[in-house]
Amino acid sequence: MTVLALSSIPSGINSYERLLIWCAQSIASAANGKTVNVFQGEAQQQQASVSFSTLADDKTYFAVTAYVRADLSDLASPTLKPWMAAQDIVSATPHANFTGN
Repeated sequence: MTVLALSSIPSGINSYERLLIWCAQSIASAANGKTVNVFQGEAQQQQASVSFSTLADDKTYFAVTAYVRADLSDLASPTLKPWMAAQDIVSATPHANFTGN
């Protein structure tokens, strides 16, 4: 498990959107190319990635892809929050440029 220290979240993260991108980039960094078999018989995909592209509206967007295993018994629990079902991807830590200010 990649342990999150709240003190490692940069102070410039002041919205859920920035937090989402920071978290996704951090986990992609920690996963460091780890792949998962998404489609049977097809090439493996990055387990976590963040890219960006300019779309038809001529605006640039982040695209976040993450395949995080879920524990179905945790999802069905009446006492746990749904996000608590997320299983670990890696035990590595993100690159230092993602932590702190």
